[in-house]
Formats: sequence, structure tokens, C-alpha cells
Amino acid sequence: MTEFEYKTIIIDSKETEHSEKSLLDKLNHYGKEGWELVSCFSYPCIGNSQYSLIGIAQKAILIFKRRLCPEKGAIT
Repeated sequence: MTEFEYKTIIIDSKETEHSEKSLLDKLNHYGKEGWELVSCFSYPCIGNSQYSLIGIAQKAILIFKRRLCPEKGAIT
């Protein structure tokens, strides 16, 4: 049976509002470590941002997975 491990990261809209490059850098970094993005969803950021009062602040949760090597518990 194939086993996986999972990782989640939260991206704040403030982090990517000026440059898409920072998000691409993060995604490429995780990809090189063997993580595959399997799902993403966003939700409004209430009270955590200067933008939340006008309803444009968002956070996104990215869900990654990678396969474990059964005999060692390491990535394949």
C-alpha cells in the first residue's frame, strides 16, 4: 500500500500582492523537495489585515502530499 505524508501552508494575500514571484518561489521550493500541490482553498481574513475592512484580504491554505518509501519512511 502506498503511504503519503501531508503538509499545509498558509499564504496571506499581503505576501503576494506586490509580486507573484514569492509564491512561485515557494511552490518551486516545495516541488524540489518532492511535495505535490493537491488542493488549495481561500478564506477571508477578518481583522488580521489593513485590507480586511473592505473585504479584499484573503488567506489561502495550500495542501501538499508526497509519497513515503515504505521501508524507510522517507520520500521516494
